[in-house]
Amino acid sequence: MISLIICLISILPVWSLSENDVKESVLKHLPLIEEAALKYEAARGEETSAEGAFDHKISFKSRNRIEDKYANQYFESTIERTTPWKGLGLMAGHRQGLGTFPAYDGKNQTSGAGEMFAGITMPLLRNFNIDENRAELGSKRIDTKIASEQLILKKNIYLHKALSLYYKYLLENKKIKIRKSILQLAESRQVMLEKRFVAGDLEKIKLVDNQRSIDKRRDEYLKTELDLNKIKAELGLYVRDAQGIPVTHFTEQELSPPERLLVMAKQNLEHVPQLKIINYELEKLKIQEDLNHQLKLPGLAVEVLGARELSRNRPYDPDSLQLGVKFDLPLENRKAEGKSVASLYKYKAFERQRIFTFQELTRYYDLTILAIEIGHRRWEITNREFENSMTMAGAEKKRWLQGATDLFIVNLREQDTAESDVKRWTTLYEYFQSTLDAKLYSATF
Repeated sequence: MISLIICLISILPVWSLSENDVKESVLKHLPLIEEAALKYEAARGEETSAEGAFDHKISFKSRNRIEDKYANQYFESTIERTTPWKGLGLMAGHRQGLGTFPAYDGKNQTSGAGEMFAGITMPLLRNFNIDENRAELGSKRIDTKIASEQLILKKNIYLHKALSLYYKYLLENKKIKIRKSILQLAESRQVMLEKRFVAGDLEKIKLVDNQRSIDKRRDEYLKTELDLNKIKAELGLYVRDAQGIPVTHFTEQELSPPERLLVMAKQNLEHVPQLKIINYELEKLKIQEDLNHQLKLPGLAVEVLGARELSRNRPYDPDSLQLGVKFDLPLENRKAEGKSVASLYKYKAFERQRIFTFQELTRYYDLTILAIEIGHRRWEITNREFENSMTMAGAEKKRWLQGATDLFIVNLREQDTAESDVKRWTTLYEYFQSTLDAKLYSATF
């Protein structure tokens, strides 16, 4: 069974990861980013739907009347559209009424060719600057922009998460090599000590002490191995193959310092998606407030309709012009009043959120810039600490071989060297993590 598992593992694809590989995989294959992209497309669909309020509409109606005294036919075709420009409505059409009409229905009678008509309607007070359809369209257009910024934000968040795991994976690889190295060192020494013990040249307590060191180092190695496997499992959720399947096997990679550690220049945080989304929400509330203001106004609209008979043998004046005015005044308008109050306080709430978000991003960003600057100095310091630890461990080992010190001290020096090595690579990992944090807060991935 074990051999079968080993065989199956051996045929699995193995990835050699770079930072660019991680980025490309996240942007192309991560379902959570695909989700945000689909929501963006859905927002575009909602925007198109809102534009439909200004589509051209064609209507047709007919009526046949069959009786002895009055037999007639009436047909009317109309195309109309409400425009987004100041609520202007346009209409045009053709009507034809043939046969005998009673006097009260005489307006429906036309010549044989029928009558063409066209007209406009224009609101002068309510719905002049904005109406519900224009408000809906404006809001949906902003929703599309919000969805676009949310897509950018999710890309930043998941790039940050994936690259953080990637650098953690490199660190754990480095740590496991360090743990394995000092474990092998203690195990090799144990073989030599056992020979000396058998020869009667060593106290048993020295053998026990070295075995204690082996057990301690093996435990640290196994714990690091478990941590590495956890990181690889989580990293596999972000690193996927061309079919979008999580990758489970990576070639061994090591954390290594760049050619030159960089200090990031400070960025202007006004452009980050978090703040742009809040600004867009404020724009939506401004549209709603403008609409609420319009809803409080009286309704006043004018209508102009012109018509012309198409036949030469016209039973009456071929041209006609109609002018109309419509006025309404709501006695109560609690709907508009309530919405106006709600919009006002929502606007104030979003302003407070914007202030806090900007302050929060600024504080965290400044902190990460400071962490990057300190990371430079810590990398230099921990490297010196490691070099000095190696020197001390080497000197202590020579003294022990000369019988001038105890094995317990040698083990301590070796352990201290390993911890110094882990510490300096952890410092470098924290530097990389700080650069990722700065990119996340400033949206500069």
